[in-house]
Amino acid sequence: MRTLFAILCLAFTVAAHAQDDDTRYSDFRSWGLYPGDTPIERYIFADTAYVRISPDTKQPPLDTLFAGDNIQVAKVEKQALTIRGMQGPWLAVYYTKNGSQKTGYIWQGLVSCMPLRRGDIKYVYAPERKFDSTIVADGRKHKLSYFLMKLKVVQNGQIIAKASFATPDDESANWSEAKIMSGMGLTNVQQILVFTFSGEACGIPTMYHYLAFTKNNQLVQLPGKMTVGDAGVYYHDENFTFPNEKNGKPDMIFWNSKTEESNEKKLDKNGEPILEVTEKKSRAYTWDGTNLKVTEVKK
Repeated sequence: MRTLFAILCLAFTVAAHAQDDDTRYSDFRSWGLYPGDTPIERYIFADTAYVRISPDTKQPPLDTLFAGDNIQVAKVEKQALTIRGMQGPWLAVYYTKNGSQKTGYIWQGLVSCMPLRRGDIKYVYAPERKFDSTIVADGRKHKLSYFLMKLKVVQNGQIIAKASFATPDDESANWSEAKIMSGMGLTNVQQILVFTFSGEACGIPTMYHYLAFTKNNQLVQLPGKMTVGDAGVYYHDENFTFPNEKNGKPDMIFWNSKTEESNEKKLDKNGEPILEVTEKKSRAYTWDGTNLKVTEVKK
C-alpha cells in the first residue's frame, strides 16, 4: 500500500507542476496571501528583513525588521524577485517602527505563513527553500520536489528555538494552516504544534506535521500523518492517540491507519459501491521527556 501511495503522490506532483505552468508564483501558494479590502496580518519570517521604498532592490533599505515583527500585507505587487530558487512577488505592507506607522515593500519570501502565537511567544513558519529527492516506485526511480519548511520560536523579539521539516511540493501544498495543542500529556512538553498542508480536493493528500515545544524551549519533530481519498473509490486515514486521550498511556504515542477501497460487487441502496476496509496498520512510539527523543517501538 505504501508503494501505491508513493505512485499516487507522484501522479499528484506531475499534475501539480503541469497546472503550475500557468500560475504565477506557484512556489508561494502555501502562504495564502490574497489581500482584499482588509490587510492581512503576518510576521516577519527572515532573521533580518529590509523594508524598501519601492518593490525592488535598487534603492537603499528604508527600515530593518526582525523575525516575529508584526506587519500587515495590503497588496501583492506585480514585480517579482527570485531567491533560493523561489520566485515570488513584492508585498506592499504596513508596519510600526519606533512608535510610528509606516508603509513600504518587502519580498514575500521574508514573510511568514499563517500567524500563530500563545502569550508572548510567536511561532513563525514559512518555506525556506526547495529541494529534490529520489524515490523508487513501481521499479523505477522518480524525482520528487519538496519544500524545506522552517519554524522559528520568537519570544520578546528573540529567536529562542528553530526547527525544519519537509513537505511535498505538490497539490497538497496549495494552502497551509497551523494550530497549537497542549502538551497532550507528554512529559516536559508544554505545547504541540501542528502544521497542515492540503489542496482541499478529492485525491489530494492532506499532510500533518507535528513538532513538540518542550518546557526547556527545544523543538522536537514528532511522527506525522496523512489522509487522502477519492469519493466512492478509496479512503486512507491516519490518527494518533496521545497520553491524555482515551486509551492513551504515559509517554506513548499510538499511530493507527485504515484504508478503505470500493467493492463494485457490493452496492448500497443507491447503487453505489460500498467502501470496505482493506488494510489496517498500527505503530507505537515512546517519548523520552529527559533526552527529548521519540522512538518507534519495534514489534
